[in-house]
Amino acid sequence: MNEIEVRELLPSEYKEWDLLVEEVQPGTLFHTSQWLEICRDILSRNLRIYGCFRDDKLVGGCPIFYKDYKGVLRVGNSTCNMTDYCGPLVKEDSRSKAGKRIQETHEILNALREFLCSQGFDMIHLRFSPGLEDVRPFTWNGWRSEVHYTHYLDLKENVDENISRKIKKEIRSASESGLSTRVSNDLETYYDLLFKTYEKQNLDPPLPREFFERVFKLIKEKNIGYMLVCETPEGKAVATHLTLYGKKCTVAWSSARDPSFNQRGTNTLLYYNEFLDLKSRGFEYMNVMAGNVPRFADFIMGFSPRLVPYYSVTLENKKYSTIGTLHDIVESFKI
Repeated sequence: MNEIEVRELLPSEYKEWDLLVEEVQPGTLFHTSQWLEICRDILSRNLRIYGCFRDDKLVGGCPIFYKDYKGVLRVGNSTCNMTDYCGPLVKEDSRSKAGKRIQETHEILNALREFLCSQGFDMIHLRFSPGLEDVRPFTWNGWRSEVHYTHYLDLKENVDENISRKIKKEIRSASESGLSTRVSNDLETYYDLLFKTYEKQNLDPPLPREFFERVFKLIKEKNIGYMLVCETPEGKAVATHLTLYGKKCTVAWSSARDPSFNQRGTNTLLYYNEFLDLKSRGFEYMNVMAGNVPRFADFIMGFSPRLVPYYSVTLENKKYSTIGTLHDIVESFKI
């Protein structure tokens, strides 16, 4: 079998990259060139998409955001804020037997790993999408691995039969108080609730407003998601969910709630109606992305989702580790 060639993709090849993202199962909206370019432009990140080629055919690759710190450190990362899954992709031959597919996957990932190690990064971090679980080409070669979790809600099953009594009680309470949900594409509603959510915690929103403006524009142009809003009988928006579409699934990307509104059940009602709506449109499951924060994980378990692991790998050189240790020491002495 011919060797794998790894190189940076030209912008003119991004369309080919997007076709690969669409074709391979672990590919997500976060891998697409349109999403990556939003991150690059708004967050002022350097972006490179590395492609893996066999016989001049694109069979894998990985986007990398990188930053040089005053010429001292060079750091690379396959993800950034609110871009959870954006690691390596591998195109498998579905006609091959299991052992052959593993061999082909390892050949692509080993070539990618060797190439990344030659690019002068002092630290590089890759977070794999759920579904691509074999990180051994990295861990067998000195990379540190970490497991993360998300939850999948099976939309092919009867949602009502799987929810807990507590969830049913909250849905009933919210409905009896006159709360309702509707689809909206109003950026102002979303950002106002997001700002209030973080202001309550004395924090700034995780990303600049312009980032969300670009995302809403992408949603409208490409039909890659929608927003569901929970409203009072008077029409006041008190909570919202922003959901992105995948191949057979959706991703619960962002949510926000007015902290001054004390009626329980807003988030529960949003999830419930969202599940029913997505089920009616033929989606097979929903990735609710609530597995790594205890209070969110406890809440979503009321809907009986399936726990799904995904993985990240990190490689640091001695210089990066030493500087990181010195930084921690300095921070510990600050008053």
